[in-house]
Amino acid sequence: MPYLAKEQLVGYLKEHKQEFADSYGVIRIGIFGSAARDELQEASDIDIAIEMIPEKKNLRNFLGFKRLLELQFGRTVDLGIESTLKPVVRANIRKEIVYV
Repeated sequence: MPYLAKEQLVGYLKEHKQEFADSYGVIRIGIFGSAARDELQEASDIDIAIEMIPEKKNLRNFLGFKRLLELQFGRTVDLGIESTLKPVVRANIRKEIVYV
């Protein structure tokens, strides 16, 4: 897995944000964990929290978006819908999340 800097990750997500909304219904994207701290290691996954518009919020779009990101970044993406996370998990994520 190639090195991936936080700026590269954020830049790609920002550049394609409208495409993600149109194709998958993703209207909010945030990175957290080692990616947000710019501490990705070779074996690190990428932690991403999203929100989706209700009309497109389905398993097909969720998994399609996850697969797209994994192919783009060449590593596992741990993807979650922020509003559906347990409150304690959401609170921890909010301490470090970087929205794009």
